[in-house]
Amino acid sequence: MKMQGYKPVSLTVRETDWYGLLNQEEKEFLTNSSSRVEYKAGETVVKQGFAASHILFLEKGVVKLNVENRGKVTTFKIVNEGNFIGIMCSFVNKKLDFSAVAVTEASVFLMGREVMEKFIRENGAFALYTVKLMSELTNGVVHNLINLSHKNVNGAVATILMDLAEVFRSPGYELPFNRSQFADALGYSKESVINTLREFDRDGILEISGKNVYVKDMDKLSSIARNG
Repeated sequence: MKMQGYKPVSLTVRETDWYGLLNQEEKEFLTNSSSRVEYKAGETVVKQGFAASHILFLEKGVVKLNVENRGKVTTFKIVNEGNFIGIMCSFVNKKLDFSAVAVTEASVFLMGREVMEKFIRENGAFALYTVKLMSELTNGVVHNLINLSHKNVNGAVATILMDLAEVFRSPGYELPFNRSQFADALGYSKESVINTLREFDRDGILEISGKNVYVKDMDKLSSIARNG
């Protein structure tokens, strides 16, 4: 499984495009039938296998999406504020095929799935927005799978490090997964990923200590991501 790309946004529910498509009655219905939950870093937001009864919108923070298969946990996407959490899966199955864990402190807006379905049935503009959103997410997944599949290990690692710097809006951040999960997400061996990180550290492109990363030369890392 390849790691997906991420696009950072800084929005709250009331500032989002989708909220603006609702009429006053729908906004009141949404407010009265929804809730907001705060999570600390490391807390589980969604557990794999639980019923897909709610649609989750991340108002604040960063969350990682994991899939567990035969006892092996793989981080396949990082979601940051202003995005829905796993909306592509929420309408497909009655049980969620992924888990979500807060990487930082997070605020999650929970809407009943039936609420979203009601808006889709009754509000054409909202329905069109949802279709476009699903299409964009699907296209993004396909694009990133193809993009990463054509990169060598240096290019793939550099791409993810660049993406994470964009997600966290800082050249310094903590990796939201261990080395094995990093390797699984990229489709390379753990040893290859570790050697690449050491090489980047040795070449002065970044400093790395445990899970803590600081990108020292963003231009060089970007060049490796493009050409690797």
